[in-house]
Amino acid sequence: MKVLAFCASFVVLRLHGVADGALSTTVESGEEECFVFRTPPGESSVISGDFDCLDDELSPDPVGVILYDEKMAPVWRSKSGASEGAFSVRGSGKYELCIQNGSLGSDDYYAARDGNSREVGFAVRVVPPLRGLEDEKVGPDDRLTSNLLEMCATMNRGLQTMLDHQEYMRERESRHTALAETTFHRVVQWTVLEAVVLVLIACGQVLYLKRFFEQTRYL
Repeated sequence: MKVLAFCASFVVLRLHGVADGALSTTVESGEEECFVFRTPPGESSVISGDFDCLDDELSPDPVGVILYDEKMAPVWRSKSGASEGAFSVRGSGKYELCIQNGSLGSDDYYAARDGNSREVGFAVRVVPPLRGLEDEKVGPDDRLTSNLLEMCATMNRGLQTMLDHQEYMRERESRHTALAETTFHRVVQWTVLEAVVLVLIACGQVLYLKRFFEQTRYL
């Protein structure tokens, strides 16, 4: 289990992850990776985030992502078989984000393990509520301002989710580029090896024919 603490009003998690603003972790088959974090004390915060399965060649069916509150009660869980998802909840205290790869025999049912490890990208953000949202609304202008602030916060969370998915796409692209380069180098190596073998066979055939004609001339 990995323990992470939020020490500021807005902190983006960063481990061995995909890129700025997103993380990735490798979950072995039948295992679970959990990340614990706390919200700023004394106020209710908005906890938002998302996840994305980065192994396009593997089925996302065994993957399950669950967000627990400090009482270990699930406050959000991904849909069964979903390759990606996003969440946004409001609360305070300690939270735990768990990523599962295959059924662990608990009450959280997912597809049975298939023996394949999976890399999952994810992001978690904790943002205190905007000022003015909790104040008493005394007139139409205050209600309008409050609604505008809520809309801005929602749009900002949507933009952050979109940026996270762009980071996941860049990670996929870099992995595919590395795989293509590795495949290209192997093809070049096999081509050179085949060329060397063909040259050696050709030289052997020439020497054999030369010796054959020399023996025939002597006869």
